[in-house]
Amino acid sequence: MRPVYVEWEDASGVDSSGGWVFREGAPAPSKVIFKHLGFVVSQDDEALVLTEAHSQDQMSPRTRIPAGMVRVLVELGPAIKRGTRKKGP
Repeated sequence: MRPVYVEWEDASGVDSSGGWVFREGAPAPSKVIFKHLGFVVSQDDEALVLTEAHSQDQMSPRTRIPAGMVRVLVELGPAIKRGTRKKGP
């Protein structure tokens, strides 16, 4: 599974009171953007499915993000295994 950083916009309620509001003077809606680090389980034209941790045969609970909600998708480089970094001069 490849590691990624994703920013995605979630659907959200606009009026925190939960009650009726007057159209005039109603506060402007704002975006709710989530930032997510994970591993790609699957990706197609409809959705991106991520997990936060995995082993050879298991994975943590998955998150399905509809493709239209994805705003940023960055592929991260391979993991650096402990003890393999080059030491300074």
